[in-house]
Amino acid sequence: MELFNFSADESRRIHRALTFIAKRELDFDPLSARTLVVKTDNYEDACQEAARYYPALGLESGNARLVFNSAKEGFHKILVNKAAIDGLSYLFTLVTELVHLGNLSRYNADHGNIYRLEAEKAIADHYYEFLLWSKFQAMKIATRVHALMAWHEVNGEASPEGGRYQFAQVAFPGEELDAALHTIRQAESIAVWREGFWELLEALSLYLGCLAFYQHEPRPAELDEQFPATLIEETVGLEHCLSLYAALLVAKDYPGWIAEKRNIRRAIVAMQEQGKQRLDP
Repeated sequence: MELFNFSADESRRIHRALTFIAKRELDFDPLSARTLVVKTDNYEDACQEAARYYPALGLESGNARLVFNSAKEGFHKILVNKAAIDGLSYLFTLVTELVHLGNLSRYNADHGNIYRLEAEKAIADHYYEFLLWSKFQAMKIATRVHALMAWHEVNGEASPEGGRYQFAQVAFPGEELDAALHTIRQAESIAVWREGFWELLEALSLYLGCLAFYQHEPRPAELDEQFPATLIEETVGLEHCLSLYAALLVAKDYPGWIAEKRNIRRAIVAMQEQGKQRLDP
């Protein structure tokens, strides 16, 4: 992996951070020599230039953009927004994109050029569920890496006794989830509701991905006192949401995603059907 515009200390931390990722989660060795990471001052311009040749895939953010080459031995690029970096957040951002890169590489090998996916084939190949799983998986892994690297920044290089890390305080990113829930609750048409529903699924995948670093069972309320159980029940059904979380937790790697993709879709469909009843009884 070639790093451009990163300091020697940042590069050292990046390579250390990768040691906290299991190989089954991200087999980066075949991709490393073909991946360039660029920290850029002109992020929006760089993204616009990349989009001329590599359209958006549904994984982009304001922090970084993966330029994925669908050719078998193609070269990839990750654009990191320098303006969005705060402290060690570049580690979180970069790990997120690397996980997406690994997942996309395997999906692309299984289903053909992802840039040529027609809508019907994307549905048949569970592409949209794949995007949600990749976001969940990337959030879980990036949360772990960032937390462990931050722990070592304070406590030194040596691992804790017994290998058990302890964290004094943990915050969960629930704002976007709350906003998405209120948006679909206020929708007055099926079209508006459907658009808001997929935004909710994305926010839910990211939120649950953060929780997944700290728990292995679908019990978010036991971990986050602010978990909006009542609002979820009123909008898409709490039981269906927890079924989605359970399936995402089981899908710990790409083969796991393949085994669970139908369960993920089943939970999403159940959430959609319950949620639409308010507008289409």
